[in-house]
Amino acid sequence: MQIDLKARVRYFTNRLRNFNPGRIWELAQKIGKEHKRATFPIFVDMLYSAAFKDTAFIDYYEADFASLSRAERKTFMTSLLQHHIAVKVNDQKIAEDNFISKLNFNRRFEKYLGREWLDLHNADAAALEDFSKRHPVFIAKVPISREGHGVFRYEAKDVTDWTAFYNELVSKDQMLIEEKITQHPYLAEYCAGTVNTTRITSYFDGTNVHILVRVQKFGRGSVSDQFSWGGFFTMLDENGKAVGRGHNGKNDTFYENHPDSGKSIIDFQVPLWDEVVALITEVAQIIPEVPYIGWDVAVGPNGPILIEGNWIPGLYESRVLATGIRRGTRPAHEAVMTF
Repeated sequence: MQIDLKARVRYFTNRLRNFNPGRIWELAQKIGKEHKRATFPIFVDMLYSAAFKDTAFIDYYEADFASLSRAERKTFMTSLLQHHIAVKVNDQKIAEDNFISKLNFNRRFEKYLGREWLDLHNADAAALEDFSKRHPVFIAKVPISREGHGVFRYEAKDVTDWTAFYNELVSKDQMLIEEKITQHPYLAEYCAGTVNTTRITSYFDGTNVHILVRVQKFGRGSVSDQFSWGGFFTMLDENGKAVGRGHNGKNDTFYENHPDSGKSIIDFQVPLWDEVVALITEVAQIIPEVPYIGWDVAVGPNGPILIEGNWIPGLYESRVLATGIRRGTRPAHEAVMTF
């Protein structure tokens, strides 16, 4: 699994353009403190890894490369490598047509959404008010948005003028309205105020669907469980069981238990796991031209439902400091990808 020369040149040029030695030194100091190592060797190693090992500085930090051997590092995915895979194996036009806009995604995968939704391009204020009567708490989304940005939660009881509210949503490009998801009671025990989603990265080789990465995300009561809303995650094994403490990758705060509910992260098990796998196995074959996808799934009381798909799946790896695991997901990718 090699990155072509053109991609390497683009990456290296971008690194040089944004090179900030002061900021890198600060990150090296932070890493040194967390790993109890001298700053200067880490600083040099970060520069070497960025130049020759396709490892962004933040990847170096988030994967705890300072405590890994060269051989162990080779088992971890990096942002550049993952992006290269996505661009290489996915048909970019078909991917963008189906996965970038949440509206387009909902249309293509409506059978698996498990919730009512409304496109304000095709609905007026009266339709929005009627929707709210069926769903007094609802979610509004900016159709093209990432990482939890552009997601908002509203309650019908707070709206006094539906025409004005409708116009406000349209002006803010919050054109997708969705029924609020009811999650599985077990997941609600961890954080009832946020839908705690499962991220599954899959690859369809034309015959079989391979699950390469399994992640459970946890919220803190906000509308989203993404990092931008205070969320964190733990990696999962092949049975949907947590492999260790939770973390958000950006700092040295680790969660043995959920900080709000006190529920054990280490003992977490995705409910209805076999059904989650079955869902991903089915949806991953719908668009064979886009075989490499990161899917977000919510498990409801009666089964899993699809939230969205990401044609550039997003980098998730375990942190040694959080779990003690010293092997990443790259071997799983290389076992099924032949380029």
